[in-house]
Amino acid sequence: MERNEFLQYNDTLCKFKLKGGKEVFGVIWENSYGNDLMHFFSTAAERMRYKIAERINDRSACERLKTPVELEDIVLAEPLS
Repeated sequence: MERNEFLQYNDTLCKFKLKGGKEVFGVIWENSYGNDLMHFFSTAAERMRYKIAERINDRSACERLKTPVELEDIVLAEPLS
């Protein structure tokens, strides 16, 4: 999936189909680190906990609650809301 296509699903609960046919349910969001953009996956519940940890600056919780993902590994996204 290209970034311009992904943006409509950014931080939205979806069913994602990955290369190889695996389907996952959760949220993918985009963070910028300087000039680099990174994308992360978590379940909806983990994403809520991540946002709370981010607000209180709990970096170790933030690291545990996200999994790096490459947009090119996403074949399809279907919003669940």
